[in-house]
Parts: sequence; structure tokens; C-alpha cells
Amino acid sequence: MTTDIKPYTGKRILAWFLGFFIFVFAANGIMVYFALDTWTGLSTENSYVKGLNYNREIESARAQASSGWSVKITDQPMLTEGRFEVTIERPQNSVPPVEVTATFIRTVTEGYDQQVILKNVGDGVYAAPIKLPLKGQWEILVVVKSQNNLIYKLEDRILVK
Repeated sequence: MTTDIKPYTGKRILAWFLGFFIFVFAANGIMVYFALDTWTGLSTENSYVKGLNYNREIESARAQASSGWSVKITDQPMLTEGRFEVTIERPQNSVPPVEVTATFIRTVTEGYDQQVILKNVGDGVYAAPIKLPLKGQWEILVVVKSQNNLIYKLEDRILVK
């Protein structure tokens, strides 16, 4: 009985050694490619500072609730293109808003956020045309300012079809 077992030579060991490392580098390269390709890019900037300001945000929300102001979204853009409206109710002797902005934030993908300035169209209604590039869920941040002082902030979520 004869066996045809090839002897382990320096070239054969070198081929196995190089083949092993080529396989490891190829597997790592594939994993890096998929990790970078599927990353949405979302991260919280200055998360430590935001955490420190949490109590200030709570106090601001309490002051906002007791201010007598009310901001409601009256016309939601259910389609990707349309008109966005908010209704602002305020105490009679208060100063009217100087600036009303709405920021549309795409929560799952970066690069699509946009901000519009809402114009007064009468009876406490502020509106602006809006064109959202993608369907799906959007966060809305409405900020009402008067003479560089924040009066009211409203955060809401809409589903665009």
C-alpha cells in the first residue's frame, strides 16, 4: 500500500499562510464595506452638553406651559408637496411673534432636513409652502420667537405619504 502524501515544503506552508491572511483581509474588507454602506450617519452632537442642559429644558417647558401661548399644527403636509400651517393663540396683551420657523427633520436619514419661515396669513395662522423630498416619518420643530426671545417651541411627528 502506497500513500501519495505530499510533503510540507516551504512553498506549501507559505501558500497556506498567505491564503489564510488573504481570506481574513477579504472577510474584514466585506464587513467594513457593509458597515459603512448601511450607516445612516445619525449621531447626537454635543450629547454631554445636552445632558447637562436637561434641567434647563424642563424649566423652559414649565414656563412655556404657563405662558398662555398655544401653537397647533393645523394643516399637515400629508403629501410630499403642499402647505404647512400652524395656528398661534396668545394672550391679548402679548407682543406678536417676530419670527416663526418650522424645521422638518428626517429621523432615519441625514441630509434631508429643511427649515422654512412661516408667514402670517391672518387670524393667528402662519403658513409656508413645503416640499419634502421623501415619504415616511418626519419630526417637526416649530419655534416661535419674539424680539430674539424664544416664546414657544412645539415638537411633533407626521407621516408623509
